[in-house]
Amino acid sequence: MSSIVARQHNHGSTGGMSMTMAAGVPGLFYMQQIFWAFVGTAIGVTVIANGLNKLLYHQRISAARDNLIAAKPKSIFFRAHATTAAIVREYGYYSLPVTIRKTQIYFAPLGPSTILIGYLVLIIVCCFYGFNTEDVLQWEDVGYRAGYIAVCQLPLIILLAAKRNFIGYFTGLGYERLAWLHRWIARALLFTVVIHAGFFLREWGKYDYILIKIKADPITQKGIAAAGVLLWIIVSSVAPIRGLSYEIFVIQHILSWLGLAAATYLHVPKENQIWLWIPLALWGFDRLVRAVYLTYNNLAVFHLNSSGFLACKATFEPLDDSHTRVTISDPPVKWEAGQHLFLACHVLAPLSSHPFTISSIPSDGKIEFVVRAKKGATKRFFKYAEKSYPSGQNSTRNSGRSVLIDGPYSRIRPLRQFDSVVFIAGSTGATFTVPLVRDIVQQWKGLGQSRKSHFDPPPGAVTRYIRFVWVVKQSSAINWFASELERAIRDVGNLRHDGHYVGLDMSIYVTCDENMTSGQASTRDSSTSLDVDEKRLITSEVRDASYSSRECHCRKILKDENAIVPVCDCGSAPITRAANSRTSSYYTNSLENSRSSEVDNRIAILSGRPDVSEVIRGTAECALGEMAVVVCGPQGLVQRTRNAAAAVSDDRGVHKGTGAQGIYVHAETFGYA
Repeated sequence: MSSIVARQHNHGSTGGMSMTMAAGVPGLFYMQQIFWAFVGTAIGVTVIANGLNKLLYHQRISAARDNLIAAKPKSIFFRAHATTAAIVREYGYYSLPVTIRKTQIYFAPLGPSTILIGYLVLIIVCCFYGFNTEDVLQWEDVGYRAGYIAVCQLPLIILLAAKRNFIGYFTGLGYERLAWLHRWIARALLFTVVIHAGFFLREWGKYDYILIKIKADPITQKGIAAAGVLLWIIVSSVAPIRGLSYEIFVIQHILSWLGLAAATYLHVPKENQIWLWIPLALWGFDRLVRAVYLTYNNLAVFHLNSSGFLACKATFEPLDDSHTRVTISDPPVKWEAGQHLFLACHVLAPLSSHPFTISSIPSDGKIEFVVRAKKGATKRFFKYAEKSYPSGQNSTRNSGRSVLIDGPYSRIRPLRQFDSVVFIAGSTGATFTVPLVRDIVQQWKGLGQSRKSHFDPPPGAVTRYIRFVWVVKQSSAINWFASELERAIRDVGNLRHDGHYVGLDMSIYVTCDENMTSGQASTRDSSTSLDVDEKRLITSEVRDASYSSRECHCRKILKDENAIVPVCDCGSAPITRAANSRTSSYYTNSLENSRSSEVDNRIAILSGRPDVSEVIRGTAECALGEMAVVVCGPQGLVQRTRNAAAAVSDDRGVHKGTGAQGIYVHAETFGYA
């Protein structure tokens, strides 16, 4: 027994960790190479897919001027590509809904779930291949192998975490779309560590040696410390805990990562320390690049139009009782519709930086955010807006507070390459969809952004039709983007008058179903279709919250937009009188304006919930080429939209000989990446 124990877990000995495996069993370093060969292949396939998407984009835009069906694949290669994409999307978008006590929840979509299952299978194979786990003499070898596979995953985790990372650049995915994979691969790392420790403990337990080893072996102690830090990182990164205080989470997450790197460095043998230097170098590179951009974007000395020390000043305007509009005039950065920035105002919210979607487009000459006041920095922004924003006609607007910006970030496939585009937004999700709608309209008008390089396609758009759906909890929310939406409707009307074959339909649904509007609400689904005798006259008046729930239709699915039902605000919270009479007056005036204001009559304002499936199906049946569905809102709305797109695609036999065209879905959910 002593001979067995003497060689166990001797990380300090080169011979111990580099020991020769049994005959026919691959070596430790070889299995690390196998692991990265599979990971590299998966990344390579994604890079190729991104390259094909870019090629398709160029082809469509180049053919758009002379071809109304440029979004329809013609060559054998691209028809095969479209068929493959349709099959993958129908499978990957779908998420199994489960109803528990009238509350509907969704499992993860099949696409991401399959990726994670494949990754776990890869880890298990790399850890156990060639071993007989029933042979006690091989338990130690399994433990060593699992340790090697665990440590070589660290570079991948850091690559996926970086805001400006190489994987995202070559695959066309923003860091926020890789964040879920970053978290789950970290959890897979913990799973690998459990295998690593479990087989050593299994062998030590056989000889009643566990406590002796833990007390006497420094390498084991450092390994336990590293595993403990990793476990803390995983637990503290779970969404409910992460959301308690985003500022504290970020700080402790960075410190915990550095602690994990230090403990692991002391635990692993010298020949494996390269797997720690690589992620540290990648993390340092990301921080350096972000620091350079941060310095250039925010110091006034680099921008001729700026004065003072910092280049950006922001004004804060209260929109209603829980939302703030933040505006930065003459911004020093360039951005595209659909991107977001990290915003920090350390005077109001020290040591905090939050990501907010840019709700304006470059031609506006300003950056705007619509921010929902929750807690922390967003609540402080709102309170400052209450106090500082002028409410009277003779009041002068505050010059603004100095702010820091980091970004812009995010990538989305250019939407002007699709024949038709459906936008579905819940509440503040419109900050993402409205600028994208306006960007396509700008392309129709010939005012799109100029080509950045010779590799970019020419201006113009393949898109013929836009369907815009916005779900809000209060009708007063319409005022957030009323002028922008009306301008888009007028522009499209003028284009049609001039003979352009384009169309834009807008519908705004007022509902108190928080599954459609709130990022923290349950996904309760007790809706039914509207009966004919329930149709009422549409009115712009806000219904009193005490109105009979029997006559309130705002939770029901509205299948027929020609159905006439009242618009209500039964989900609106009563406005409480603020201590500051000026602020209270501002809210009262804003609400009265929202009640009496009229939007363009071409924008339908409806009571109820949209039938997402029918919205997508109606657009798909008229599409002459591939269409896109863009959804931004709470998880329930997003997953319903994905499922609806998959179902419509499957029902219509997309690219399977029926002539039906493909449906691409881009989804954004509320919350921090």
